Amino acid sequence: MIKRITLLIAVVCLTFTSCTTDIEINDPALQAKIDGELFRTSFKKAIIYDDGTLVISGSAGDQSISFTTTSTKVGTYKTSQQTVSKASFQKSQTKFLSKNGETTGQVTITEIYNNEVSGNFNFKNLKDDKGNILNFSDGWFYRLPLENGVVEEDEVIQEINPCLLNASLTAMVNNSEMITDNHTAKLFGVDDASILITASNETEEITVVFLADVAPGEYPLSGSGNYSASYALDKDKSSASSGKLIITEHNIESKCISGSFEFNTRSGVQVSEGIFDFGY
Repeated sequence: MIKRITLLIAVVCLTFTSCTTDIEINDPALQAKIDGELFRTSFKKAIIYDDGTLVISGSAGDQSISFTTTSTKVGTYKTSQQTVSKASFQKSQTKFLSKNGETTGQVTITEIYNNEVSGNFNFKNLKDDKGNILNFSDGWFYRLPLENGVVEEDEVIQEINPCLLNASLTAMVNNSEMITDNHTAKLFGVDDASILITASNETEEITVVFLADVAPGEYPLSGSGNYSASYALDKDKSSASSGKLIITEHNIESKCISGSFEFNTRSGVQVSEGIFDFGY
């Protein structure tokens, strides 16, 4: 009888241990399988910046993981929609980074409660500088306390590009003229960095994305990738299904760029005669 009880306790202990190997139910956690091997961080944090950007990162020993979303709202953020701006994994001196147009994946924020964030994530095709590939799978984060990000002093005193101060973008939308009065430009990504320009008025918004080192010339536009665009009316956004972008001038030193564009959206909106003169 005693042997049976001991055996039963052993089975229960083994079962409980197995169940808790992958999930820490009560404590904040951040982990993923890196090429199939479990990586669980001992140090982890979630930082939200003034622009709504969320950076989740963690480390254990000489290994670290990090990824960024454009918002902290509950929902799914995808690399294909450029709502996940970057992801990385570093071991010793080797760093694997997400690359625009090559890395695929998503981050899903499932809950924000009591100033803590939870969710899951996965990425494929992060690359190091030698072209080696690494994947995240079965990634999740649980009850990470949200911290406010601190802007570095250099960022505060950085001067705004005069080309952005004088930015302009106009277009014809379904044969009606669209004039914008709010203009922003954001440089994102590490390798193969891209520029996102956004122009809007009270009801409409146009976004155009292109590589940061783009040279004058003509490029096809789509709904995602290195050259993409979208149009939104009353925050109802639709990505481009086809179109073209023409870069007429690009001064990388002064960070001033100008060009024209046209595209059709997936919802049937026709954007034509687009002209922009921007800084970033």
